[in-house]
Amino acid sequence: MKILQEALESALEGIPHELLTQLVAKKLAAQGIKLSKRERERLGKKIREGGADNFRLGGWNFWDRRKVHVEFTQEEIKEAERRFTEFLNTQVPGLIRSTAEDLSTRVLIDLKGKWAAESRRQKREFAGFTSRLYQRWGAGLEGLRMLLTISRELGSTTNQQVRSSSKSDRKNLVEVLTRSHARACQITEEIICLLSAGFADGAMARWRSLHELAVVALFVGANGEELAERYVLHQAVESKRAATEYEKCCERLGYEPIEPAELKALESSYAALTTRFGRDFTKPYGWAAYHLGIPNPTFADIERKVGIDHLRAHYRMASHNVHAKPKGVFFKLGLLDESEILLSGPSNAGLTDPGHSAAISLIQGSTTLHEIFPALDTLVALKMMLQLEDEIGDSFGKAHSKLKADSSVNGKFPRDRRFEVTDAVWHQT
Repeated sequence: MKILQEALESALEGIPHELLTQLVAKKLAAQGIKLSKRERERLGKKIREGGADNFRLGGWNFWDRRKVHVEFTQEEIKEAERRFTEFLNTQVPGLIRSTAEDLSTRVLIDLKGKWAAESRRQKREFAGFTSRLYQRWGAGLEGLRMLLTISRELGSTTNQQVRSSSKSDRKNLVEVLTRSHARACQITEEIICLLSAGFADGAMARWRSLHELAVVALFVGANGEELAERYVLHQAVESKRAATEYEKCCERLGYEPIEPAELKALESSYAALTTRFGRDFTKPYGWAAYHLGIPNPTFADIERKVGIDHLRAHYRMASHNVHAKPKGVFFKLGLLDESEILLSGPSNAGLTDPGHSAAISLIQGSTTLHEIFPALDTLVALKMMLQLEDEIGDSFGKAHSKLKADSSVNGKFPRDRRFEVTDAVWHQT
């Protein structure tokens, strides 16, 4: 693609010289001297080289022996500039678009023909990378998988027990806590997949959601059915907000508008909840407003209430990989302090924070199951998970220390063991 751009720029640079060649040829023709194609090419070359004060044509020097003079008035110079500017403004954009369209089609066809072999090569390379990554981080990853398995089995047992014997006065609490736990398990699985593939920053971003689930589940579990009901009913507020946003952009997207009857039902539910719980309920975290005693609560308020706001720094770091803020662009867990590398793919560094954090948050979310099923089996499973969490943290920490020790001075990756700055850092093993 760089070659194509350079060719285009070279062609554009030659336009002024071509226009000047045309004007000189026109001046000569007015004096009875018609240039052949070859002579015109020689004249153009002379102009591109810096001038044509003494130009030999057909064996004689016409500006010297024939005393043929070519002069340009200020009006002609301005006209040449006007023609050049007009050409750039009217012809070049269309030329670039048509050329780009034609070239993109031809180049894409060529790439598709070669893609099968390239895809096999990339798969082999990635398989080698993940194998080397597992050699370094396998203990921590397997510990996290074991933790997830225990949590899933605990969730399955709890779900079966409480749904078969739960009283109707805990219906919302059961729904919120069991569904939150199931989603926590799913997100943990996503984190494991990202870590196993070398995407530490992506895993940290997913941990952010896992942490939010744990915080909310702990808060709802601590306050019981009344708060759980508010949480469930708050879906209507979110649906109303989503419908409002959809109506603003559906026409532009070419989508069908929401049916009037559906909009009316959303408005009615929203109004009824506002009447029942007050205007504070309609805020983003309005479902928690009453139990927090805050009119417009934030997630940080809930985090402090459940006593795990000590993870706020980790949450902020995880947020860098969710939003398009400068820190997320310049800071990467997948790099060992090498800001000059542009990480565009996986890396075998940075798995410790998302891996250990995932273990902690999964356990925090799993403890809420004891609120709805306080049995010895539940307590034993949670104790097992706590012991395993320590081992997971140690395994990830040891792997990180060994990676830094294996790296060159100041924690830099050896130059011969990584790709160039614009490629994925797959060989940092």
